[in-house]
Amino acid sequence: MVQLFFVSGAPKSGTTWLQRILDAHPEVVCSGEGHFVEQIVRPLVKLKADFNAKLAMDAERVFEGKPYYEPLSDADVAPLARALILQVMGKRTKGQEPKALGDKTPRYTHGLQSLSALFPKARFVNIVRHPYDVAVSMLHHAFRFGHEDALVLGTETHHTMVGNSSNAWLHAQNYVHEFRKANPGRLLQIRYEDLQADGPEVMGKVFRFLSVSDKAELVEAALSASSFEKLSGRKPGEENPRSFFRKGVVGDWQGRLDDEALRIIGERCGDLMKREGFDQASASAA
Repeated sequence: MVQLFFVSGAPKSGTTWLQRILDAHPEVVCSGEGHFVEQIVRPLVKLKADFNAKLAMDAERVFEGKPYYEPLSDADVAPLARALILQVMGKRTKGQEPKALGDKTPRYTHGLQSLSALFPKARFVNIVRHPYDVAVSMLHHAFRFGHEDALVLGTETHHTMVGNSSNAWLHAQNYVHEFRKANPGRLLQIRYEDLQADGPEVMGKVFRFLSVSDKAELVEAALSASSFEKLSGRKPGEENPRSFFRKGVVGDWQGRLDDEALRIIGERCGDLMKREGFDQASASAA
């Protein structure tokens, strides 16, 4: 039986890199980004609500409280969502039979319960990254799309976007924390920093979690095929601020966030940072 799985993480936490590594394993097909909760599940929930509202209106106005059809239930709609998601995911297998089939969408952090209800045997992998580096990555992402002052220390845009990044990180990790408590053993969380420091160890754990081979040569091959150098054409640390794969290093926040930005992150994420094992610092001490 194929192991279904979903990859999540706050935006700019390394979900794309993780997806590429997973997809490079010969027993795994991992695509991105399906946005299945937002684009399939929620529209079908709305369809159900709209249909039932129309049914109720007609029952009152036309059929004197005795409609021909019963309202749709979750049990009626769930098989449609499930079948459509599996159809979309299955297209990338191209007739092959992978041992694990997955999709990466960062905001699955917000839809873990919905996916779990649809696929009770699915597993989940969440990647978490230090919110300082997440903020810097988000600032560069905004810069690439025209917000030139996002990278300018002290500007309103800089601090607003740091705040937005902090909120996104906080909400994502809170959803993941609650899901893990309610569903022990179904979600594996890894750290971006650990993946950078010891890719074979971390990915071996991920592949075992997905019930596929963790042979050293397969793990190394998947990591090599998805290295920063392969994805960007540059060595880690060689920055291209206009590239999606910008720099590929840990700790890039130093010198790129001012004290106010760090205060914002600490104020919003401090307690959760401690729980996740991330240190706090000040720009002046960096």
